[in-house]
Amino acid sequence: MEKLHFIFETSQSLSDTGIGTIAGDWENKSDDIHIARVNWCAKRAVPIGCRYELISQSQFPPDFDNYSWDYSNNDGLGEKNLFTQSWDEYVTQSLSL
Repeated sequence: MEKLHFIFETSQSLSDTGIGTIAGDWENKSDDIHIARVNWCAKRAVPIGCRYELISQSQFPPDFDNYSWDYSNNDGLGEKNLFTQSWDEYVTQSLSL
């Protein structure tokens, strides 16, 4: 799987777009783990209530700086701007459900 990035709204009232990714070689893990890790990071890095979408490198538009992103198929919303829960805690809680 290609490394995933997240494209996000920088504000609910503006059309500015930001981009983020996660450190490490998560694309070498199983697809489910890679997607879960990027979603977990995006929810904590994206401003609260702003939409984000996961994309791979091959999905980047050719002229990203002049591109208006369509969030109609978003993958989630920013929930927290604080890293209050570790990835290990998240995995432990998810496995116990």
